[in-house]
Amino acid sequence: MTIQELHDEFLHSSGICTDTRKACEDSIFVALKGGNFDGNLFVPDALRQGCRVAITERTDLEPDRRLWVVPSALEALQQLAHFHRMKQGTRILAITGSNGKTTTKELTARVLERRYKVAWTRGNLNNHIGVPLTLLSLKGEEVAIVEMGANHPGEIEALCEIASPQSGMITNVGKAHLEGFGSLEGVLRAKTEMYRYLAGRGGSALIDGSDETLVKRAGQLGVRSLLIGPEKDLNLACRITGQNPFLQVDLQVEGKSYPLATQLVGALNLQNILLAAGAGLHFGVAAADIAEAIAGYVPTNHRSQFLEGKRNRVIMDAYNANPSSMRGAIEGLMAVGKPPLMLILGQMAELGETSEQEHRELLEWVSSLPVERVLLVGAPFSEVTGEGAGGTRKKNRRNDEPSGRIAVFMDRKGLEDHLTSDPPDGYHILVKGSRVNELERIIPLL
Repeated sequence: MTIQELHDEFLHSSGICTDTRKACEDSIFVALKGGNFDGNLFVPDALRQGCRVAITERTDLEPDRRLWVVPSALEALQQLAHFHRMKQGTRILAITGSNGKTTTKELTARVLERRYKVAWTRGNLNNHIGVPLTLLSLKGEEVAIVEMGANHPGEIEALCEIASPQSGMITNVGKAHLEGFGSLEGVLRAKTEMYRYLAGRGGSALIDGSDETLVKRAGQLGVRSLLIGPEKDLNLACRITGQNPFLQVDLQVEGKSYPLATQLVGALNLQNILLAAGAGLHFGVAAADIAEAIAGYVPTNHRSQFLEGKRNRVIMDAYNANPSSMRGAIEGLMAVGKPPLMLILGQMAELGETSEQEHRELLEWVSSLPVERVLLVGAPFSEVTGEGAGGTRKKNRRNDEPSGRIAVFMDRKGLEDHLTSDPPDGYHILVKGSRVNELERIIPLL
């Protein structure tokens, strides 16, 4: 079977299936494997359930016209996705960055919808499996916004090869995934693989004109750069006019002012708004439509999400965390929150050798803030806390009840027990942490 033949089968199928616990009838079953699973073991199940084609690496199965045996099922999925993307002819805008890429993607999708039929990455399908699945969901849309995540060098380049974007945006470069990238310079090199790809194919990079690092690197790589900012290629300006708690901004598009009352919380979203507006201007969306789309966006994905309950007001931003995004979110609470204030912070993941230093520096800074209550979750925080450090007490790797203004828990279960026995009431709370802590689960306790 060739990719063309596989694609013909895909067009007549019910879609892609990677899990036989879900409906596989008439699907293209792809036997993916990872560190803790191997889809090849379930190919017989997929065949019994009536899959249209099973892509597998197994050579020991009984002959079946539906079997397509390949060296790598993942690579076959990626090749199929690339083939489908090229057949669709959709304009692709790729988005990556250390912080804000998902919110920027969501805002940009709402903006471009004002003029085009648009597809965009759903949820967090932004890796070597998620990007192909996003591309395979295309059904004749005019524009697709594809989010790209990475934690090792070479991944952004590989995702660009699959998606073949004509334009791209890097939101920013910060201290994220240092375990895989090694350093801030390593992060910069990895993220700007997108610029290198675009430069080699005549594509365009949409860049925040105030980001000197990205502007300089884009020039070095020779990519066609469209700078976003006052008197830049995409003539935009954005400034904060209020936060109570939602961000109010004045968006200026080619000199005309558009006051916006957004549903976003935190000044860190100002750049996300600017980039989404810049993308809209690049794609020819009318300025009034850009402003209306941004004002109408309501986050529902635990990013910059404001929740008001009977007892507390909560800013939920618990999908990911790194040193720069953590500080930005805390500064956002300090800017809009009314005492008493409370921080619930989960560990920052994938920081490698810098983890202890980054958690220690964050704790020292948090200890100096006028916050009534701080709850920290995760082994990295436990390891750096000691007697007298901002009122904390060294934990002995048990979730016993802590004392003082700052409390430390090894895991979410200890935090939940504490919130149950001593529930907060009347606080303005920031919940921020990496996915490993799944802090969104504590919302009912707040």
